[in-house]
Amino acid sequence: MSETTQPSVLFVCAKNGGKSQMAAALMEHHARGAVEVHSAGTKPGSKINALSAEVVAEVGADMSSGTPKPIDPELLRRVDRVVVLGDEARVEPVEGMTGTIETWHTDEPSARGIEGAERMRLVRDDIDARVRRLLDELTAERTDRPSVLFVCVHNAGRSQMAAGWLRHLAGDTVEVRSAGSAPADSVNPAAVAAMAEEGIEMSAETPKVLTDEAVQDSDVVITMGCGDACPFYPGKRYEDWALDDPAGQGIEAVRPIREEIRRRVQALLADLVATTA
Repeated sequence: MSETTQPSVLFVCAKNGGKSQMAAALMEHHARGAVEVHSAGTKPGSKINALSAEVVAEVGADMSSGTPKPIDPELLRRVDRVVVLGDEARVEPVEGMTGTIETWHTDEPSARGIEGAERMRLVRDDIDARVRRLLDELTAERTDRPSVLFVCVHNAGRSQMAAGWLRHLAGDTVEVRSAGSAPADSVNPAAVAAMAEEGIEMSAETPKVLTDEAVQDSDVVITMGCGDACPFYPGKRYEDWALDDPAGQGIEAVRPIREEIRRRVQALLADLVATTA
C-alpha cells in the first residue's frame, strides 16, 4: 500500500479531460473518502469535457471543478494502482514504483454509430462498473490468508487462467494476483472463452505489469515461461510451471492447457490449506 493510511489510485488518459476525470469522480463518489484518488493525462488538454461532466453529474458524481494535469512522477511512484483508460495513453513504470499499472479498454459506442449524450452515458456506465470492482479490490480487508502471484510474459493467457482457477476454487481464502513481464494489451480471447466454459468469467480482466512490490507482497510466486524477469526475494516460495503457451491458439488447443492449469492449481491449493492448518 501507499505511504498514506488509505489505498490510492491514479487514473490516466491522454488529455485528462474526459475518461480519467470521470473515473476519478466516480471513485470519489463511491469511496466516500476511503480511497485517495488522482487523475492525470499523458498529453493534458486545457479543459474538462463538458458532456462528460454532465453525464457524471446525473449519477451524483462531480468532475466540474477538475483541471487537466500532467502525470506527477512522484505520485506515479507511490500510488497503489495506476489505471490507464483507453488506447491513446501509455504509462511506463518508473524506478521505485510501488503499485501496478493496468489498462481499461473501455467501451467505445461511436464504433457502433452511437454519438452524443447516449454515447457518453454508455462510456460512463462502463467506467462506473469497473470503478466499483476496483473499489472492492482496494478496500478489501487484508487478512493472514496466503497470497499467490502468477507470472507469465504477457499476463494474457496462462497466468490469467491460473489466477481465475485459484479464485474460483479458493474463494476468499487465498489472495490472488497475476502480472506479466511484458504485458499485452488484452487477455487472450481463446483463454477467456475456455474459462467461460467452466463458469469462470475473465472478460473484465486486464494484463498488469510485474512490479517488485507484487512479488514482495506474495507468499508464493508461480512463474510460467518468463525466465529471470521475476525478482527474487528470500523467504518467498517460487515455482516454475512448464506449460504450453496458448498465444495464437484456438480454443481446442487451449482446453488441455486449461485442464493442466486446473490440476496444478488444485494441488497448490491443497498444499496451501495443509500448510495453513
